[in-house]
Amino acid sequence: MASQSARVPAETVSEKKNLPKENKKMNNGAKVNEPIKFGSHGTKEPIKEEGKKVPVTALRKDAVEDWPEPKQIHSFYIVRYRRFEDQNLKPKFDQAEKELQKMNKTRFQLIEKLRARRAERSELFGQRKPVSAENKEFRTVIEGKRKEIKPLQDALGKLRGPRKDGREGGVGLCSSEAELDNLIKSLQYRIQHESIPLTEEKKILREIKQLEGTRGEIKENVVLRAQIQDSMGEKESIQKQVKLISGGLDGVHKEQQAVKAKLKILDDQLDANTSQIKSLDEELKEVTKKRDAAFVRVQELRNQREEAV
Repeated sequence: MASQSARVPAETVSEKKNLPKENKKMNNGAKVNEPIKFGSHGTKEPIKEEGKKVPVTALRKDAVEDWPEPKQIHSFYIVRYRRFEDQNLKPKFDQAEKELQKMNKTRFQLIEKLRARRAERSELFGQRKPVSAENKEFRTVIEGKRKEIKPLQDALGKLRGPRKDGREGGVGLCSSEAELDNLIKSLQYRIQHESIPLTEEKKILREIKQLEGTRGEIKENVVLRAQIQDSMGEKESIQKQVKLISGGLDGVHKEQQAVKAKLKILDDQLDANTSQIKSLDEELKEVTKKRDAAFVRVQELRNQREEAV
């Protein structure tokens, strides 16, 4: 024993010197290999007296409130087994379920096709909207140019004057009184110096009378032409304006035709798309009816099977 105690290393002795006082007391009061009871550290062990129970004051009374434990829910299942299977009913049930699955699959495919066609229609409407707006702008421009050119064309018509107004004998309206006088003089010269039949002479006299009847209208046209020239310019100037506006109008018409062609293509595609959607809708209704009937059939067979169990 002496030899064993002499072999204790000096490090162990130095460690014991460096231990805290509480540890030194524990080491002095208990053996090294003696087990320590849980909860005994940090508190003084109460002195036991004979015949008395020692209360344990180290445990907390509100431990359940400080560390609540979650409620546990226990689930269980009841498995139901069929005692036997009706062999006559089983193929009918399997066939009905296959039919139901087939209708569900067909219906799903139709819904996907409808979704794709409706998305395509939305895209076509999106493409058509700017083209339609462009065509509307062209119509506005064309209407404006037509309103601009119409008074000029009317003025030119009034400046030219009507050459044929449907009078008997084909007598036209002269542009001035001087022209009217010259025309009447030429007709009178024929009567006086030419040898013509009596019927022809009577016809020429009627024509002269009609020409004299247009003198008042000719005077009004002369005044009107003078007013037009004062407000719009000479005839040549008006013709240049009409020609310029007409050239611009032709260019706008060509551009509008290109836009109209594009608009027609989109409208044709929309019509075809709408027709496809309508056809798919009808087909979906029919498939849904068959699916519902198959579902009812499956339910009936299932009820028969459950009743047989």
